[in-house]
Amino acid sequence: MNLKNSQIRAKARYLLDENIFGKDWLKSILLNFIMILIVAASGGVLFFLSNTYVLPFLLGQFGHISPILAYAIPIILEIIELLVLNVFVGPLSVGIASVHLDLVRGDGNIRIRRFFDGFRNFIDNFQIGFMYLLHITLWSLLLIVPGIYVSYSYAMAFYVKKDHPDYRWQDCFDESERLMEGNRWRFFKLQFSFIGWILLGFLAFFGLGSLWVAPYQAVSSAVFYETIKAERDADLVTLDPNQKKNVDPIVVDLSHKTGRLSKKKAK
Repeated sequence: MNLKNSQIRAKARYLLDENIFGKDWLKSILLNFIMILIVAASGGVLFFLSNTYVLPFLLGQFGHISPILAYAIPIILEIIELLVLNVFVGPLSVGIASVHLDLVRGDGNIRIRRFFDGFRNFIDNFQIGFMYLLHITLWSLLLIVPGIYVSYSYAMAFYVKKDHPDYRWQDCFDESERLMEGNRWRFFKLQFSFIGWILLGFLAFFGLGSLWVAPYQAVSSAVFYETIKAERDADLVTLDPNQKKNVDPIVVDLSHKTGRLSKKKAK
C-alpha cells in the first residue's frame, strides 16, 4: 500500500512534534542555516577572488586577442565557481540526509553532531556531490526537461550514501535510479504540495519564514525514501514462488513518541 502525500506530510509533522517552535524543528532550522551559511561564505570568497584577481588577469592576457574569449571567460569562471562550491555541498547534503533519516527511523531526536558525519568520508561525499551537480548541469545544458528528469532520478542518492557509506558515487546513483523508477512523479507531487508553505514562508518575516519550511520538507523526503525503499524490499521478498510477502510499505519505530501518543489517546 502506497502512502499518500498527505500521510507522508502527517508523519513528518508527527516526528517534528507538530510544533514549529519545538526543539527538533528548531534544530533542523539551525542545521539548514549552517549549511546555507557555509555555502554562501565559500561562494562569497570565490566570487571575490575570481572578480578581483582571476578575471582581470585572464581578460588582460586573452581578452584583447579574441572578443569570443572575452565573452566566454566570465561564463567559464562562473561554471567553475559553481562546481568548486560543491566541495562542501556533497558532505553537507549527506549530513542533512543522515540527521533526518535517523529521526524517521526512531532515533529519538535530531542530533546536531550527526550533521557533520558527512565530513568523515569527505572525499567520497565530495565526489557524489560533485558528480550530482555535474550531471544535472550537463543535462540541463541540453534542455531543461532532461536536467529535471536526472535530478529526480538521483534525488535519493544522498540517502543511499548514508545507508551504504562504502558505495561509490555511481553505485549511489544507480541505486537511486532503481528506487525512483516509477516514483519520480510521486516525488514531484510531494514537493509541489509544499508550494503553499513556501509562498507563506517567503511572505513571513521578510522571507525568514522559509527556514521553517525546510525541516518539514527534509523529514518528508526522508519518509518518502523509507517508503519507496520498503516497497522495493517488499517486492523482492516472497513467502513462496507464487506469493509475495504482505508487508507494510513503511515501518517507522516511533517508540520514542509513545508517551506523547498515549497522551493524545487519553484526550
